[in-house]
Amino acid sequence: MATAAMAYGERRFGAAYTARIIVVLVVFGFLAGMWASQDDPRVASHPTLMWISVALLLAGIGFWIALGKSAVVISDCGVRRESLFGQQEVAWSQIAETRYQVVPINVYAHFGLIGALIAMTSKKSARAHLTLELIDRDRKKLKVTSNYQHADEAIGMILSRILPPMVQNVKSRVQRGDTVQFGDLGLSATAVIWKGNSIPITEVTKAELAGSNLQIKKQGKWLSAVSVRSNKVPDVLVFLEVLESLAPQIKSMGVDPLARVRM
Repeated sequence: MATAAMAYGERRFGAAYTARIIVVLVVFGFLAGMWASQDDPRVASHPTLMWISVALLLAGIGFWIALGKSAVVISDCGVRRESLFGQQEVAWSQIAETRYQVVPINVYAHFGLIGALIAMTSKKSARAHLTLELIDRDRKKLKVTSNYQHADEAIGMILSRILPPMVQNVKSRVQRGDTVQFGDLGLSATAVIWKGNSIPITEVTKAELAGSNLQIKKQGKWLSAVSVRSNKVPDVLVFLEVLESLAPQIKSMGVDPLARVRM
């Protein structure tokens, strides 16, 4: 645990309650179903079931406590993930690659018009599961997800720290005439290259994260010229920001982790 002195200049994002609440509901629902199915509701008549119930309740409590020990800490040194099993840390200078994905969650789908109104008024980040994966030079990975409180803010802080130098590096390479690879996706000063096809920058009408996918649309085409899961594209947010600088017809979105996402 960080001391008061160690915590200076740090931001700590503890575990979200969502996963813990779901586990509790599942345990209680399972136990309620088991007991309701018994002809004799008396506890004394089912000693085995009673011990199973106690074991499940204790497991649920243990899970709640274990998750409560999890946290992501952002400091001047880098990003640290803490859990009951120890710590994992990656320094800013060691981050070599990122993977990013947003998975929309329609938790209000079964509540009709009322659910739709709630979804419209709820915070955008509450309607999606965010995952930012940081990969260091040794290919070790650290994930920051919506399993942590204020995950959108934490991810925004990380991106604002690491994206500018990454973007500047790619811009410099593109200006020198290089084609920079983002996995199977290539970007040059004049074109986006995807699966052997070249899409002129001047013909790109839209580039966005549509839910879980990166989609790029070409002028005169109804279907997307590129549609791929965003976490399959290394440094997808770097790609988008550089593309936006090359294609003035595309609106710049900055480093807000949800700004480019169409839910």
